Amino acid sequence: MNLLQLKYFQEVARYQNITKTAEILHVSQPSLSTSIKHLEEELGIELFDRKGKSIVLNEDGQNFLRDINSVFELLNRNQMKRNLIASGKSNAVFIGGSKSELKLYPFIARFLARHPDVLISVKNCVSLASLDPDILDFFICAEPPGSESGEMLILDRDRHCILMSKSHPLAEKDPVTLDMIRNEQFVFVTPNSNKMPPGYQLCESEGFTPKVACITDERTVMLSILKEGNLVSVVPECDAEAFTRIGEYVAFPVPSDRERNIVLSVPANKTLSKIARTFLLELWELPEIQGLNPGFDIRSLLKKE
Repeated sequence: MNLLQLKYFQEVARYQNITKTAEILHVSQPSLSTSIKHLEEELGIELFDRKGKSIVLNEDGQNFLRDINSVFELLNRNQMKRNLIASGKSNAVFIGGSKSELKLYPFIARFLARHPDVLISVKNCVSLASLDPDILDFFICAEPPGSESGEMLILDRDRHCILMSKSHPLAEKDPVTLDMIRNEQFVFVTPNSNKMPPGYQLCESEGFTPKVACITDERTVMLSILKEGNLVSVVPECDAEAFTRIGEYVAFPVPSDRERNIVLSVPANKTLSKIARTFLLELWELPEIQGLNPGFDIRSLLKKE
């Protein structure tokens, strides 16, 4: 029995759906099912009642889940205390999310300069489900196109670019559009081989299915294949900016009305600390943030106290 097994159980118990949980955790469905089965064998009990493809947490599973939740809460709180002690700081702001790195770091750097007694902890993850919401102050993620933000603060737009090596025959064209690459071979980066990334879906929204030659979870592999094989990809703008700085690749923006919002939210029933409230208010004061959120009432996030 290990912490990863217990975390997998915790998430399967949350959703009571192996397929959905596997997608959220970016693991294969068979490996997740095997992990749960091994845990049950080790405990000597069944944690779920199974009816066909459906699973339901049973009484033993509910009791075990309560124990596991307590264990993870204790571990997270102890880690938080250790981080504060090690840093010599008196206050902390905890941020999690799959898009936490997007254009927030410059603000964090300025915030830390103004508040030198604060520790900022940023953890990139797939979903809120993979973190303890009791520890988090803020969660950042990509919101699906067309959804209502509600009590979420828009931080940025999730834009995409066509990426290729400078040796590709299309590299000297300007611009390069999705329609121009519909017959090219594609390579995509995705942490879950069973789920294609948003770049693939953008191609589909333009009326064609990309001819996928390679799927990888390593950006370095993608870059090597783009360079050596004259393939193309569609990647997030932030990745394209980093790759083109290498000097061997070129990127072309994809104009699309299917851009996703990068949003910040406060976990449900979260009591924000004084320093977390200060962080949020100073973030809200940025003109670019207010420009992305016309009519937004910041009190909708601050009221969670």
